[in-house]
Formats: sequence, C-alpha cells, structure tokens
Amino acid sequence: MSQVCEYSGIDRRSSDRRTLRVNVFLDRRTGFDRRAGSRGGGVNGMQGVLLWLRDRPVALLGLLGLVNVLNVADYLLTLNVLGAGGGEANPVMRSLFNLDPVWAAVFKVAAILLASWIVWRYRRYRLALQAALVMGTIFGLVLFYHILGVTVLG
Repeated sequence: MSQVCEYSGIDRRSSDRRTLRVNVFLDRRTGFDRRAGSRGGGVNGMQGVLLWLRDRPVALLGLLGLVNVLNVADYLLTLNVLGAGGGEANPVMRSLFNLDPVWAAVFKVAAILLASWIVWRYRRYRLALQAALVMGTIFGLVLFYHILGVTVLG
C-alpha cells in the first residue's frame, strides 16, 4: 500500500500567512519610572535634583567640568602639601607619587575624565547622575579639607 502524492503546481493558499514579526522593546527603565508599590506620587528632593540634571545637559556638563577642575586643584594642592613635608592619604596615589608625580597626575586626570565620560554617556540613567553628584560632593569636600589644612596648619 503505497500512496502517491501528486503535485499539480498550483498554490492553493489564498494569502501568505508567513509574516516577519519583530518585537522591539523600546521601554528601558532609566531609574526614574515609578515602580509598583512606591509610596507617594510627588517628586522628592533628590529625585527632583536628578530630574533637573537629566533634563538640562548643560548643567550636567558644567558639573562634570567642575569635578575635573576640582580634581586638578586637588592634585596641585597635594603637590603643595607633599612639598611642605606632608603625606598623601590615598594609598594608590601615595604609591604613584612615590614613583613619579607625573604618573600620579596622568592617572588622576585620566580616571576622572573616564568617569566623567561614562556619566555623560549614560546621563539618562539615575545611577549615572547620582555618581556625578557624588563625585562633585567628594571633590568639594576634598577641596574644603585642603583649604582647612592650609589655614589651620599654615
């Protein structure tokens, strides 16, 4: 019992059911979305600052520029302290200063420039904007520490 299947060459389909389906999910979470179960509908203080930075790229660019200027100021003030007989508190920078101050400068400037570029590249995400604020705060405190050291210790 063998069956013979004849092909007549006629396509009996009325339409082509094969379609190309591409699912593109453009909905990426940036950290600013309200999550299910979050309390309150308003914008709190930190979220307001982060939204302000996200919506004003010139302000973020200014903050990142300030961070880089404070970084260079920290380097120059550290050179001043080391010349006066003081020491470097950061162990990584201490070892680089022991090698050569130029290597310390290259590392310090390159690291903060790279961090600034990463923040700028991912500026629509909350974590990147928080990192920019943390960098600004840290370098502001370091500058205050240097000024306090200069005024108190002479």
